[in-house]
This record gives sequence, structure tokens and C-alpha cells, in this order.
Amino acid sequence: MITSRKYGFNERKKMRLFLRRILTVCGIFAVAFGGSATIREATRTSVDALSVAHELDNGVFHGWSYGAYSSAEKHLDCTSFISAVMDTILARLNITYTPEIRRDVMIIHSFHDRDIIQEGPDPADPRFAGVVYAIEKYDLGTRITDMSQVRPGDFIQYWKQRSDGTWFGHASLIESLHSDNTGNIYKARIFGSHRSTDGIAVSNFELLLSGKDRLVYIGRIGGE
Repeated sequence: MITSRKYGFNERKKMRLFLRRILTVCGIFAVAFGGSATIREATRTSVDALSVAHELDNGVFHGWSYGAYSSAEKHLDCTSFISAVMDTILARLNITYTPEIRRDVMIIHSFHDRDIIQEGPDPADPRFAGVVYAIEKYDLGTRITDMSQVRPGDFIQYWKQRSDGTWFGHASLIESLHSDNTGNIYKARIFGSHRSTDGIAVSNFELLLSGKDRLVYIGRIGGE
């Protein structure tokens, strides 16, 4: 869950070193610094992001619970997990997961004096799209605006207003999708690290992908 909390440099550094160590052991990370393919060339083929996410859940993050990232306590929040998924995918595509991409995915930015919890995200600021913003900014894929085109494995960053008027954000991947009889209202089960499941799992709720009380961003890595 994303609030106004800012991640400290040391914690982000520990996370980066931990993931690098794990991916090196798995034989994945080493390819991230070789090759000369452009990002668009590398991501032109289809990418099964959902399979990568489930692989990480069953592997390096098996048994981890929800919380601010801590390798010692085995805690992982939503953007930390999505960041790990992105890191793994890009490494396998021979693309370096730079600190700049990581900051955009995890929405580690200064928003000046904006109180995100009380005011919500700024719809005019593309950085609030998080992982979807990174996908567009670095030409890793495309943003999906037609909900009928959403499919499992797409990345989602959304912001929702609670009944008391405050806001929160969350990031994960689309696990499954369905529409109502009119074909106009779409709901999704999402896969990620959720507070409601105390860890990585398919959500125990269906997320409505549209509404006046929310901003929903969806993006896809790779080809169409």
C-alpha cells in the first residue's frame, strides 16, 4: 500500500543488494549488463509477467509477509514486489534495471507539500502511475486505456478514496478479469503483496477498474 511514507536510502540500497544477490544465484541478473539491444527491441516479444510474479512468490519470496521492505524480517510491500518482478523481467530481457526506473516504479519522488493521503494523487502528474509511468517513460511497452483490452499479466497501479475521504495507493498485476452483462463494467482479481492477505497472493477482493473514487493505471511490458 502506498501512502505518503518515503523510503530511506539505506533501506532501498539493502533491497537492491538483496535482489541482486538472489538473482545472481538464480543465474538471472548476470545477463542484465550484457548485450546491446534497445529496450523497444528487447520488449517487442510477449512477456509473461504473471508467471514471473508467481515464480518469485514460490521462490525467493516464499513465506514473506506484508510490510515495509525488510530482508531480515521477510517483509514486502506492494511496490517492492512489483519492483522485484520488473527487475527480473528486464534482467531476462538483457536490460539494466536502473535506479531511475526503480524510483519511478516505486513512486519514490518528492511531491513537495502535497498531502497525498488527504488530497489524493494529482491526476495531472504522470508519476502517480508508478509502474505504468515507467513502462511508458522507458519505452518498455504500452499503457492500456481500453478496459476490454486488459489481460492477465498486465501491471496495475491504482489510487482509491476511502469512505472517510482519505486516499491510498496499491500496485500489483492483473490475475483475472471479467465484465458485467453490459460489457462496460470491469472487475479484476489482482496478484501481488497485499495487506489484506498479509503477503503475496491473489486478492480476496474484486477490484472495480473504474469509478469516481479512484484512479486506475494499467500497462503491459512487451509486444501487443
